[in-house]
Amino acid sequence: MEQRTREKASRAVSDILKAAGFDVHNAPAPLDLSAIRKNTYLLVKCSDDPDEAGSYSDTEYTIRVGQEEKICEKLLITFNPSINADNCIVWYPEEFAQYAGEAVLARVLGKTLILPLNGSEDAEPYHARSRQRSGDGVRIPHLPVRIHRDEAEEKAGAPGVATLRFLPHWMFRFTCKGSADYKDQVVQFDKTGSGAINAINGALTGIDGDTITRREIPEGSEIAKPSINRADAEKRITGHLIRSMTKRVQIRQVKGDAIFYEEKNLAPEPDNFSLELRELYIPVWQIKGKKIIEINAHTGERLIEPLDDGVEIF
Repeated sequence: MEQRTREKASRAVSDILKAAGFDVHNAPAPLDLSAIRKNTYLLVKCSDDPDEAGSYSDTEYTIRVGQEEKICEKLLITFNPSINADNCIVWYPEEFAQYAGEAVLARVLGKTLILPLNGSEDAEPYHARSRQRSGDGVRIPHLPVRIHRDEAEEKAGAPGVATLRFLPHWMFRFTCKGSADYKDQVVQFDKTGSGAINAINGALTGIDGDTITRREIPEGSEIAKPSINRADAEKRITGHLIRSMTKRVQIRQVKGDAIFYEEKNLAPEPDNFSLELRELYIPVWQIKGKKIIEINAHTGERLIEPLDDGVEIF
């Protein structure tokens, strides 16, 4: 997030919080704002950087109130839909725009805006409609649905009932640093990259992390249960990377009039890799007829091996 954008976002959030009755102040870097309202102590950070967001999410902030230490709530403002901050309240563009509009209306009506945060309410509050409350829909990190039902059924080329399913994946980014040598041969393994592994069948695929969204999934969609946990996924990904980066070198040796060639595989070690994993769901249209056909609802591609195990229906 550019500095000018960050400053404008911070001012807008300050106005929202003031409409909700918070006493708002600028906070020292790396934070942007601090806000207090009765028993709610809130910190605010605006950032599109995944590392900054991760550090903010993992850090616990406290404030001394009298003789007690109170834990501060954390609000993260980000326009990067791929960011996941489990220990924060996160406002993506949708929430940011919603609460900004709600704040204006609350001021026009002379009411106090009540945000989906902790804290007591005024006598005549104006409630913001939180998009994250139960019953308003399910939010999961997923690729946008770009292929509609009719288009998916046409691509399937066979009659059947189409259901939108979200298949679990582990999206990963990796950094490899190191080298291996044998006699006079040295191979460098410095490399970075990304991808995703299917959390049901272990298949690897490329992914564009910048397209991930957190909008509510359509009502009636199915979310498939993962069978590969994070630890298992890390082992599978590391094994795949080691195999793909293994180099076969040839060493030439001369002994008298004879020339010999020796071949050797050089591979990076598991300790050479740094992995970052995040949960991701890929939308798929499943058409059930005489056989099961699945169409990627993001790319329109037909899946070679349809998946048909446990689902949870929302």
